[in-house]
Amino acid sequence: MKSKAVIAAVWIGLILCQASSHALGQSTSDASSQPAKAGSNWERVRALPAATNIDVKATTGHVHCKVTQVTEDTLVCLHGETSTTFERVNIRSIKIDHRGRSALIGGAIGGGGLAIAGVAVTSGGSKDSFFGSNFLRGPVTAGALGVGAVLGGGIGALTDFSKSTVYKAP
Repeated sequence: MKSKAVIAAVWIGLILCQASSHALGQSTSDASSQPAKAGSNWERVRALPAATNIDVKATTGHVHCKVTQVTEDTLVCLHGETSTTFERVNIRSIKIDHRGRSALIGGAIGGGGLAIAGVAVTSGGSKDSFFGSNFLRGPVTAGALGVGAVLGGGIGALTDFSKSTVYKAP
């Protein structure tokens, strides 16, 4: 009986992982799925409001900064107290941060995964015990869900895996 519960938990986990990876693929391709204009998507960079947090990958390195100005050929952004100017030809990609969204997705995946593990671990038990079989299923599952949500949310916020690509060099 315990092996059936473990197999069911593994199947549910695989289905949740597949569904979340499909949803993540949908959400991260929103900005990049729009057709590029004249071989470039620089117009989307020009449409970014001032003070938008972005990640710029250029030939000279990688910078996390806030947009201050965008022209036809340059991007000016603020990194701390330092203003940095990038020439368009030197920019490889620009991505918008979504740390909150990444934290929520990571928390949902982590919480769901550990909740399933909590159910699987507590599915055994003797029917002759004082509280009956599975008396710890609820508390263990809730605790595992909380721990998984905190861990997954933290990992999601730190890695920011759901960034949206605004510009990619042609």
